[in-house]
Amino acid sequence: MTDYVVDLAGRHAHLYAVEGVFAVAAGATHLELHLPVWTPGSYLIREYERHIQELCAHGVVGGNALVVDKTDKATWRIAVAGQTSVRVRWRVYAWDLTVRAAHLDDTHAFWNGACLFLYADHLKSKPHRVKVKAPSTFRVTTSLDLDTDGAYVAADYDELVDSPFEVGTHELVEFEVRHKPHRLAIWGQVPTPRPELVGDIVKVVETASAIFDGELPYAHYTFLLLSSPGQYGGLEHLRSCTLLTSPFTFRPRAKYEEFLELVSHEFFHLWNVKRIRPFVLGPFDYQREAYTRSLWVMEGITSYYDRHILVRAGLQQPGRYLEKLAEELAKIGALPGRFRQSLEESSFDAWIKLYRPDEHTGNSTISYYLKGGVVALLLDLDIRARSDGARSLDDVMRALYARCQATKAGFADNDVQTLMEEATGLSLQDFFDKLIRGRGDIDPAPYLRSVGLQARPEESSDEPRGFLGATLKESGDAVRVVSVLEEGPATVAGLYAGDDIVALDGFRVSHTTLKERLSLLRPGDVARLTLFRRDELRHVAVPLGQAPNDSCEIVPVTDSTEAERAAYQRWLGAAWTPAHE
Repeated sequence: MTDYVVDLAGRHAHLYAVEGVFAVAAGATHLELHLPVWTPGSYLIREYERHIQELCAHGVVGGNALVVDKTDKATWRIAVAGQTSVRVRWRVYAWDLTVRAAHLDDTHAFWNGACLFLYADHLKSKPHRVKVKAPSTFRVTTSLDLDTDGAYVAADYDELVDSPFEVGTHELVEFEVRHKPHRLAIWGQVPTPRPELVGDIVKVVETASAIFDGELPYAHYTFLLLSSPGQYGGLEHLRSCTLLTSPFTFRPRAKYEEFLELVSHEFFHLWNVKRIRPFVLGPFDYQREAYTRSLWVMEGITSYYDRHILVRAGLQQPGRYLEKLAEELAKIGALPGRFRQSLEESSFDAWIKLYRPDEHTGNSTISYYLKGGVVALLLDLDIRARSDGARSLDDVMRALYARCQATKAGFADNDVQTLMEEATGLSLQDFFDKLIRGRGDIDPAPYLRSVGLQARPEESSDEPRGFLGATLKESGDAVRVVSVLEEGPATVAGLYAGDDIVALDGFRVSHTTLKERLSLLRPGDVARLTLFRRDELRHVAVPLGQAPNDSCEIVPVTDSTEAERAAYQRWLGAAWTPAHE
């Protein structure tokens, strides 16, 4: 048993005071403690140890100070001096309001266990208990159960890390789904009426569980909803999830549906990640990366289901669903990185690329969320078409879930294709070679045709417009070049990321006026830019190219068959129509 106490007295300084009592291994002369350098579900070394300060250790018996040596960035070695248990105290700076970190102020305390709790290797598999010292007006909400001694108990260290806490004056709404208790903890402003919000969450839970034959693999579940302007993100856990959003995402309806996608995404991870997973994603090594080529399965397939579940639940109309799909196809088609990375490569390189975007990211990488979600959709349509509607991606997910539950283990990356083929009775070699292991363009035509649809460039009556091939943003009195498209006009002419544009054709510009004036130019026109590069005045003339048709629409085909229309209805749960209103 490892016992912790988390004290919030230093909340105005954003400092947690944490105490842990650790049993010393029999015969050991030293106790080694570690802090995770990453947290499950967020695949980047985040160096949480940089926020640890004032660590000290004392013997439990007698209280004598013990010598502490820091042996690497996240390891502390304590000379136990004959003690059988050691009391360690440290403080943690917490001013990172994200789902993967810790935050502390006068209104609340939120933390992931990886940020706060040191661990000893020989104790990781033992129970861990947490007591919280907070103002009497604060409540504690976590997925861990409370024991009779007032401590929250985790079966082992992995469960502790997998159980975030929200402590404060948050609102708590309780409800049931399939006779199981659920809670929604709300910190910050959420303007949506509670009955509507809870009712929609219930629909998401019921619809997602129906994919797995109605099973909810927990005794209770907690949604932690943190609302703060300019924020967005989510993180899945075994019996809870954390949702971070802006109070301005609840209106209008389109924005609210994006929030519901977040709810659906994190809840679907209850199965796909927390229970269906590669071997490396549990038990965890918190000191180094966990490499897998299957994050496209975990995140891409979940990105497909998050919105598809909304359609199944009646929370999003099929027309809007297809609009969003068209937007994603256009985004992928605009990224040169689709020729540089496969989905498996994108998954493997997540630790060094996805969470560390820079000015070259779009040219060199493809997201396993973005492309993975679209490819999962096409995989579903492929399975449905080739099995004459007898199978779907649902069958794959149920089979993977049953296997992982039966073995209590994950799967090997090399087994993914085989497992999916076993679940569907189909050969998926060609699909995997082209869309999972291959690089290049996605051709959605044969898959969409199977449900009576086609993707086509959006028609426009506008004149061809000039194309700069650069991403721009406002930067003080200038316009900053964020990135340039590989082999685009800006790159060919020598415009660089980081350049600050101050004038076009001799006239000063802002972000708005530059965009407006560029829109008046045509392919072949020359944009004469005045800019500062590393504070040196420069002039760059860019002959504009022709803007690619970067918009797409998905529409019904004019000669759809009865079989295609029936397949559409099975897929989206609505009748095929000649137009989507």
